[in-house]
Amino acid sequence: MRSPLAAFLMASVASTAALGQEAGRTALVVAWEAPEPMRTAFQKSLPPPMIESGERRAGSVRPWVRDVRRRVPEMAGAEGYFSATVEIVFEEDRDHARVIVNLGARTVVDEVEIRFTGDLALEDAERAARRQALRESWALKQGQALRSADWEDAKSRLHEKLIEEDYAAGKIAESEARVDEESAKAKLTVVLDSGPRFTMGEVVIAGIERYPESVARRMIDVKPGERYRLQRLLAFQHSLQSAAWFSSVVVDIDRDPEHPQNVPVKVSVTERPAREIGVALGYGTDSGARGEVAMRHRNLFGRGLDLQSAVRVDRASQIGYSDFYLPPNLTGNSIPTKDSVGFLAEHTSIQKLETRRFAVAGYRQWTLDAVETRCGLSYQIERTSPEGSNDRTKKALAPVAAGTWRHVDDLFDPTRGGVLNVQIAAAAKSIASTQDFVKLYAQYQYWIPISPQDQLLMRVEMGSTIAKSRDGIPEDFLFRAGGSRSNRGYAYQSLGPHEGDAVVGGRYLLTASADYIHWLNDTWGAALFYDIGSASDSARDYQPEKSYGVGARFKTPAGPLALDLAFAERPRKFRLAFSVTVAF
Repeated sequence: MRSPLAAFLMASVASTAALGQEAGRTALVVAWEAPEPMRTAFQKSLPPPMIESGERRAGSVRPWVRDVRRRVPEMAGAEGYFSATVEIVFEEDRDHARVIVNLGARTVVDEVEIRFTGDLALEDAERAARRQALRESWALKQGQALRSADWEDAKSRLHEKLIEEDYAAGKIAESEARVDEESAKAKLTVVLDSGPRFTMGEVVIAGIERYPESVARRMIDVKPGERYRLQRLLAFQHSLQSAAWFSSVVVDIDRDPEHPQNVPVKVSVTERPAREIGVALGYGTDSGARGEVAMRHRNLFGRGLDLQSAVRVDRASQIGYSDFYLPPNLTGNSIPTKDSVGFLAEHTSIQKLETRRFAVAGYRQWTLDAVETRCGLSYQIERTSPEGSNDRTKKALAPVAAGTWRHVDDLFDPTRGGVLNVQIAAAAKSIASTQDFVKLYAQYQYWIPISPQDQLLMRVEMGSTIAKSRDGIPEDFLFRAGGSRSNRGYAYQSLGPHEGDAVVGGRYLLTASADYIHWLNDTWGAALFYDIGSASDSARDYQPEKSYGVGARFKTPAGPLALDLAFAERPRKFRLAFSVTVAF
């Protein structure tokens, strides 16, 4: 007969496998007596056996008993309990067993010794500083529990830190964890063999067949004899991987300690197709149905020029453009830059304003840390025809600068952080322009996580075109508001000053919005939102319009899609805001 204590343990503390019959076999009922979380680990890794009746009963249980006696100390030791004991007690009916585990004291790190051999062991100030930095980077500190996983991870991190600079063939020559079971303390010893110092030599590129090799070499500035640094190789790899011509890139060196000087840098690439054609169909409440045909040629004239061109048509606009991207260059600070020249022709008819525009521009783009920057010069000629007013021709030769700063946890589906976009442009009447002006614009979006299922998205945008009037300034340098990415209760670009019967661009813009989103599952979410703002031609005429409503969110690999039903306070109407594009 089982004691009351055993019955209590089996009912409320232990992992109890219900008795079941399976072709004459019965599951052994096992009660584990061990502290959490080890008890759960034992239960999961050592499930009770199925026992047979009669003479074969002991043969069914004996292998499980052996596993328990062997694996329990191993599992406990992996968590720092090196003096664990295990006892298995069977009840009189032999259908129930208690496994009593005494973990003992958990071993902690008492002392850490890191020694060095090889070039790094030589005595000078630079090497001494490097040795000290490596010792300080050791992850398993004094007083921490000696877990096997932490011990291996600390050694791996130390090795990675060693080979980041100079010592490409560095290795862990020895490692020992000496445990005193009586005091439950451990002394850790690691010996790092740095090997010789490595320097980099010529760059050898493999895998280029359809493009000129110069498109890759323009992004690599290794100097023969330069000290080996892993970060340099990773930077080359990232630059090449981000370029238009390669789908995959691997950059590395041979790590033979017998030949450490001027080691060739090996670059292996897989090329993208030289030509691509894409077709996309879409629909949005701002522009209705739309279609686009795009063409890309990555090796124009056989010189690696990247041509990107497209024709796009919807109910409100027709646009065609071609952008020519030169192979990237490295600046003096090894920052990749991308230069481009583009042409654009556009016709729009929005809110009774018909616009015909031709533009040509040249830009340089680069990314430094988390900031993407674009600077250049654009020239635009524009013909506007407001319904009920006179046609006008506008020109602007404008230096343009724009920067985007991203600090978000996910580029396509942010849950925290923000994105800031800033733009500035200027033109002078004395230099191929019809009006003097300076355009300033900024937009900031900020995601605030409230809970795992709830988030708040805040957005504010503001703009000002400094000029004596809007006359002669192309619409691209003025502002209108309204639409699915602005004030959602109002039609696309319907908020702004009027000229005749048309809504035209103004010199001032200020809008803001707040979205509260609750995710129902991994794909679908519901939203409440509030928008406010408008555009005007003077600060005195500015009158913010308000709208609010509800919406649905659907997560896609390219980011959440939004379907919103917005109510505008003036003229007290509902409006649906939605957009989606499908590429073929």
